[in-house]
Amino acid sequence: MIGTMRINVIVAAIAGVFTFALSIGNNLFLSTCLKSLYSFLILYVLTFGFRWVLGVMIGAEQANGTFPGNPVEDSGVGQSLDMTTPDLDEETRELMKANLSDNNSLSSADMQFSPLNPPKLVTKNNLDPEQLAGALRRMSED
Repeated sequence: MIGTMRINVIVAAIAGVFTFALSIGNNLFLSTCLKSLYSFLILYVLTFGFRWVLGVMIGAEQANGTFPGNPVEDSGVGQSLDMTTPDLDEETRELMKANLSDNNSLSSADMQFSPLNPPKLVTKNNLDPEQLAGALRRMSED
Protein backbone atom coordinates (compact mmCIF):
# COMPACT_ATOMS: atom_id res chain seq x y z
CA MET A 1 0.00 0.00 0.00
CA ILE A 2 1.02 3.54 -0.57
CA GLY A 3 1.18 5.92 2.39
CA THR A 4 -0.14 5.40 5.89
CA MET A 5 -3.49 5.28 7.63
CA ARG A 6 -3.02 8.97 8.35
CA ILE A 7 -3.92 9.69 4.70
CA ASN A 8 -7.23 7.89 5.17
CA VAL A 9 -8.04 9.89 8.29
CA ILE A 10 -7.11 13.22 6.67
CA VAL A 11 -9.18 12.63 3.52
CA ALA A 12 -12.15 11.34 5.53
CA ALA A 13 -11.95 14.24 8.00
CA ILE A 14 -11.93 16.81 5.19
CA ALA A 15 -15.00 15.13 3.67
CA GLY A 16 -16.75 15.04 7.08
CA VAL A 17 -16.08 18.73 7.78
CA PHE A 18 -17.17 19.69 4.26
CA THR A 19 -20.41 17.71 4.65
CA PHE A 20 -21.03 19.25 8.08
CA ALA A 21 -20.49 22.79 6.77
CA LEU A 22 -22.83 22.32 3.82
CA SER A 23 -25.67 20.62 5.71
CA ILE A 24 -25.74 22.59 9.01
CA GLY A 25 -27.85 25.35 7.46
CA ASN A 26 -30.60 23.05 6.17
CA ASN A 27 -30.78 20.22 8.74
CA LEU A 28 -31.01 19.63 12.46
CA PHE A 29 -27.77 19.32 14.39
CA LEU A 30 -28.17 15.56 14.97
CA SER A 31 -28.98 14.93 11.29
CA THR A 32 -25.95 16.97 10.24
CA CYS A 33 -23.68 15.03 12.59
CA LEU A 34 -25.02 11.70 11.26
CA LYS A 35 -24.45 12.72 7.66
CA SER A 36 -20.94 13.91 8.48
CA LEU A 37 -20.19 10.60 10.20
CA TYR A 38 -21.48 8.62 7.19
CA SER A 39 -19.38 10.76 4.88
CA PHE A 40 -16.31 10.19 7.07
CA LEU A 41 -16.79 6.40 7.11
CA ILE A 42 -17.47 6.08 3.38
CA LEU A 43 -14.46 8.17 2.36
CA TYR A 44 -12.25 6.34 4.86
CA VAL A 45 -13.08 2.97 3.26
CA LEU A 46 -12.84 4.32 -0.30
CA THR A 47 -9.43 5.87 0.40
CA PHE A 48 -8.24 2.57 1.85
CA GLY A 49 -9.35 0.76 -1.34
CA PHE A 50 -7.75 3.40 -3.57
CA ARG A 51 -4.44 3.13 -1.71
CA TRP A 52 -4.54 -0.65 -2.01
CA VAL A 53 -5.15 -0.50 -5.79
CA LEU A 54 -2.30 1.97 -6.26
CA GLY A 55 -0.02 -0.25 -4.17
CA VAL A 56 -0.86 -3.29 -6.29
CA MET A 57 -0.25 -1.38 -9.52
CA ILE A 58 3.10 0.03 -8.41
CA GLY A 59 4.11 -3.33 -6.95
CA ALA A 60 3.39 -5.04 -10.29
CA GLU A 61 5.44 -2.43 -12.15
CA GLN A 62 8.39 -2.88 -9.78
CA ALA A 63 8.20 -6.68 -10.10
CA ASN A 64 8.39 -6.40 -13.89
CA GLY A 65 11.23 -3.91 -13.69
CA THR A 66 9.23 -1.32 -15.61
CA PHE A 67 8.61 2.19 -14.43
CA PRO A 68 6.49 4.89 -16.05
CA GLY A 69 9.60 6.81 -17.15
CA ASN A 70 11.55 3.76 -18.39
CA PRO A 71 9.53 1.57 -20.81
CA VAL A 72 10.98 -1.71 -22.05
CA GLU A 73 11.69 -1.36 -25.77
CA ASP A 74 12.68 -4.97 -26.55
CA SER A 75 9.27 -6.42 -25.77
CA GLY A 76 7.47 -7.79 -28.85
CA VAL A 77 4.47 -8.91 -26.85
CA GLY A 78 1.20 -7.80 -28.39
CA GLN A 79 2.78 -6.61 -31.62
CA SER A 80 1.58 -9.41 -33.94
CA LEU A 81 -1.58 -11.43 -34.40
CA ASP A 82 -1.53 -15.07 -35.55
CA MET A 83 -4.66 -15.67 -37.61
CA THR A 84 -3.82 -19.07 -39.13
CA THR A 85 -6.00 -22.09 -38.52
CA PRO A 86 -4.39 -25.38 -37.58
CA ASP A 87 -4.24 -28.18 -40.16
CA LEU A 88 -6.74 -31.00 -39.91
CA ASP A 89 -5.19 -34.15 -38.58
CA GLU A 90 -6.05 -37.68 -39.67
CA GLU A 91 -8.38 -38.36 -36.75
CA THR A 92 -10.54 -35.36 -37.61
CA ARG A 93 -10.72 -36.42 -41.26
CA GLU A 94 -11.74 -39.96 -40.24
CA LEU A 95 -14.52 -38.62 -38.02
CA MET A 96 -15.81 -36.38 -40.80
CA LYS A 97 -15.84 -39.29 -43.27
CA ALA A 98 -17.65 -41.53 -40.78
CA ASN A 99 -20.24 -38.83 -40.14
CA LEU A 100 -20.87 -38.33 -43.87
CA SER A 101 -21.24 -42.06 -44.49
CA ASP A 102 -23.81 -42.34 -41.66
CA ASN A 103 -25.94 -39.61 -43.26
CA ASN A 104 -25.89 -41.39 -46.63
CA SER A 105 -26.87 -44.75 -45.11
CA LEU A 106 -30.26 -43.42 -43.93
CA SER A 107 -33.05 -44.50 -46.21
CA SER A 108 -34.98 -41.95 -48.20
CA ALA A 109 -38.22 -43.07 -46.54
CA ASP A 110 -36.89 -41.92 -43.16
CA MET A 111 -35.85 -38.56 -44.56
CA GLN A 112 -39.17 -37.61 -46.19
CA PHE A 113 -40.53 -34.21 -45.33
CA SER A 114 -43.84 -34.05 -43.53
CA PRO A 115 -45.27 -30.66 -42.64
CA LEU A 116 -46.54 -29.92 -39.19
CA ASN A 117 -50.32 -30.25 -39.02
CA PRO A 118 -51.54 -28.50 -35.87
CA PRO A 119 -55.16 -28.97 -34.82
CA LYS A 120 -57.54 -26.44 -36.30
CA LEU A 121 -59.37 -23.98 -34.10
CA VAL A 122 -63.10 -24.36 -34.38
CA THR A 123 -65.48 -21.50 -33.71
CA LYS A 124 -69.12 -21.98 -32.93
CA ASN A 125 -71.25 -19.38 -34.64
CA ASN A 126 -74.66 -20.74 -33.65
CA LEU A 127 -74.70 -20.56 -29.87
CA ASP A 128 -77.85 -20.44 -27.81
CA PRO A 129 -78.17 -17.04 -26.07
CA GLU A 130 -79.71 -18.70 -23.00
CA GLN A 131 -76.71 -21.00 -22.62
CA LEU A 132 -74.36 -18.02 -22.92
CA ALA A 133 -76.31 -16.08 -20.28
CA GLY A 134 -76.27 -19.10 -17.95
CA ALA A 135 -72.52 -19.53 -18.37
CA LEU A 136 -71.99 -15.84 -17.69
CA ARG A 137 -74.12 -16.02 -14.51
CA ARG A 138 -72.17 -19.03 -13.24
CA MET A 139 -68.83 -17.27 -13.85
CA SER A 140 -69.98 -14.07 -12.16
CA GLU A 141 -71.13 -16.01 -9.08
CA ASP A 142 -67.67 -17.47 -8.57
